[in-house]
Amino acid sequence: MRDDISPTPHQSGSRPASMRGEDERARELIAFRVTVDQPEGHSLISVDDAEPRAVEHDGSDRGEREHGSMQATEIEGRDEIEGQDEIEGREPINIQAIDGLVQIDEFAACPPPMPIEPPPICKAGGAEEQPQAIEESAPARTDNSPIVQSLTLIASMVVMLLIARFSVPRIVEEVRYSWHRGELRAEYETGGEGLKNVSLDSLSRAYEMVTSVVAPSVVHIDVKRKPTATDEQMQKLLGGEFFGMSDQGSGVVVDEDGHVLTNRHVIAGGESISLTLSDGRRLPARVVGTDALTDLAVLKVEADRLMPIRWGDSDKLRVGSPVWAVGSPFGLDRTITFGILSGKHRWVRAGEQHGASGRYQDFMQSDVAVNPGNSGGPLVDAKGTLVGINTAIVGDTYQGVSFSIPSNLSKQIYESIRDTGRVQRGYLGVSLQEVPDELLTTENTRVRGAIINGIAGPGSPGGVAGLMTGDMVRRVDGVEIQDVGHLMRIVGAAGSGTPIQLDVQRGDEELQLTVNLGNRPFELDH
Repeated sequence: MRDDISPTPHQSGSRPASMRGEDERARELIAFRVTVDQPEGHSLISVDDAEPRAVEHDGSDRGEREHGSMQATEIEGRDEIEGQDEIEGREPINIQAIDGLVQIDEFAACPPPMPIEPPPICKAGGAEEQPQAIEESAPARTDNSPIVQSLTLIASMVVMLLIARFSVPRIVEEVRYSWHRGELRAEYETGGEGLKNVSLDSLSRAYEMVTSVVAPSVVHIDVKRKPTATDEQMQKLLGGEFFGMSDQGSGVVVDEDGHVLTNRHVIAGGESISLTLSDGRRLPARVVGTDALTDLAVLKVEADRLMPIRWGDSDKLRVGSPVWAVGSPFGLDRTITFGILSGKHRWVRAGEQHGASGRYQDFMQSDVAVNPGNSGGPLVDAKGTLVGINTAIVGDTYQGVSFSIPSNLSKQIYESIRDTGRVQRGYLGVSLQEVPDELLTTENTRVRGAIINGIAGPGSPGGVAGLMTGDMVRRVDGVEIQDVGHLMRIVGAAGSGTPIQLDVQRGDEELQLTVNLGNRPFELDH
């Protein structure tokens, strides 16, 4: 179709011919039907026929030349069309407007892709709910995430603590029980193998060597006591001279300076004390000091060429180990008897009859024959070292059970008396009682602890440290407390001015308190 409409003169009240031509051309452009008169000798590019060409790169500038050539042809065609319209008296066609309309129509023909909507969310009642925009929900999740993580972490920690609170003690007890059973099994197996290699001849020779090593250090003690009023009255009725009462016992030389260790009840109330050494010398002795709580005494003899006994370690001595007792039973000096260690950490009333405190008793039990006169004599091990001081028996004569004071405790008392003339014990300043079964916190009934049932005063070491009535002492410096006596011995052995750490249970609370021990008042020891 060609544009052959010729211009007409303007009429009154009608639109100009140029404007009507533009409307017609616009409608034709919208319908993608644009025709232009083609002058002779010129070729024009039709908008309908124009198609995009793919540019192929073959290593040269062929595509660029074709693209430039097309642009030049387009411009030339536009100029010719505009010149032809001027010759024919028509209004020139606005090619730029045509290009804009074509681009707009092409954009409309290819609309942009629709956004993808998220799937609907079903509520509990079955109704669908459109999810909120991601921009709105993302900040909410970001704000809630740290809170949820913190709550989860706290809950996990609480669960772990509860599990540890109820499971760890039982696990520890099982481990301790398994360890103890392992030790028993190992001792059982090694003991059986060792017995196969024991020779009776060598055992007999060992007994002889122990006697040779120990006997020179043992002394016989004679004590003369002042007669009582009753004794004097009896002597007057019978007539004659009264020479006083005489008693006997045993002792052991512990250093070359002439210090002798024995029992307190052996020399108590004596007017004069004399010692008979292993070489037959008879010498007087003086009392350096005594300790009523442990029934020990230290004497001093002025003599030379003494042969002191060697100290052993009573803590390392195992139950079942062979031991020897040396003394003067019934006045028979340097008598040696043999047995085995039957037990440790014993408390008996036999020691209290001589003034010893049951709380400070820590006897070792053996089946060594000990009779009157053996008191104060040494108990030695297979190496010939001092492991105990024979002290008490059950009954008036030997009945198969005897008791001795451990050498580690005896050495501590001896050194304190030798240096100061008395025993200076640590002082906690509290009164104690045993822990009843219903308050035990472990299944091991041998480790009970001790309950504080009184404070000596706010100025006492325990009061200053913050101890209160009802506190249960579980450990001292990491050592588990077995009973009241055990705690008293540990505190007493620590000495005055020594800081100790107490693990105390106060209700459901576990506390650690540091106490600076005081000096135990001397009057409490008598």
